[in-house]
Amino acid sequence: MMSLKVITPKQGEKYYQKENYYSKEESKQNSSWYGRGAEKIGLQGNVEGENFSKLLHGSLPNGEKFRTRPPTHDKYKERAGIDCTFSAPKSVSMATLIHGDERLEQAHREAVNTAMKVLEERYASTRVRTNGERQVVYTGNLIVGQFHHDSSRELDPQMHTHCVILNATQYKGKWYSLRNDEILSQQKLLGQIYQNELAVQVKKLGYEIEQKDNGQFEIKGYTPEQLKAFSKRRGQILAAAGENATCSDPQY
Repeated sequence: MMSLKVITPKQGEKYYQKENYYSKEESKQNSSWYGRGAEKIGLQGNVEGENFSKLLHGSLPNGEKFRTRPPTHDKYKERAGIDCTFSAPKSVSMATLIHGDERLEQAHREAVNTAMKVLEERYASTRVRTNGERQVVYTGNLIVGQFHHDSSRELDPQMHTHCVILNATQYKGKWYSLRNDEILSQQKLLGQIYQNELAVQVKKLGYEIEQKDNGQFEIKGYTPEQLKAFSKRRGQILAAAGENATCSDPQY
C-alpha cells in the first residue's frame, strides 16, 4: 500500500521528534537520503536533522533560498514537500518482525526504491518562465529523506517507509519548487509498482503469496484472524465507525 500527503515544514519536522516512533538518534539511524537531487548537493547516508529542516523551510544546506513565494492569504500553508509512505502487507511485516526473516525488510526497501526511481525519472518536474510564458519542464531529480519504521502508532508490527519528497528540484543548474500535480495523480500506479516489485522479491525468497481483490497480496499461511490480531488501529476505526463499517485492508 502507498499513501501520499502534502506536508508543511512543521509537519515534516515531526519525523525527528520522539513521539513519531523513535528518539532523534534512532530516527537518524533509521533514515537515509535518496535521489539525484540529494546527490547534487552532497547529501548521502543518514538524514541529518539540521539539513533536513533547512530543506523543509526552503533553503539548501549552504543557506541558499530556493523557495521564496510569499503567503498569498491568511490561511496559506507553506508546502514543504510530499510524504510518500509505502507500507508492507501485514503478513510481510509479521514474517519480518515476529518471525525474524530480515531478508524481507531488504526486499521492502528495494521495492520502495524501485517505485521511487520511477517517480523521479517520470514525474519530477517544475514550471519555468520562457519568453514570458510559464511552461512545465521535467527535471529527473529529487531530494528525498527516507525514514524507515517497523511499527504503527499502536505498536503493531507494520513495516513502512516514509519518503519525504522535498519541495525542490534542479533545472539547468538552478533550484525551483517541485511541481506535484503528476506525482499526486499517479498514486495508484506507484503503489502498484511497489506491490508488484515486493511480491516478486518475496517469491524469490521462497514464499507463496495470495493475491487480494484490492490488488495487494499476503504471504500464504497467515489467517485473517492472525492478521487482525496485530491490527489494533483497524479495530479502533471499525469501533468508531459502527457495526456496519467495513475495512478491507488488514493493516488498518
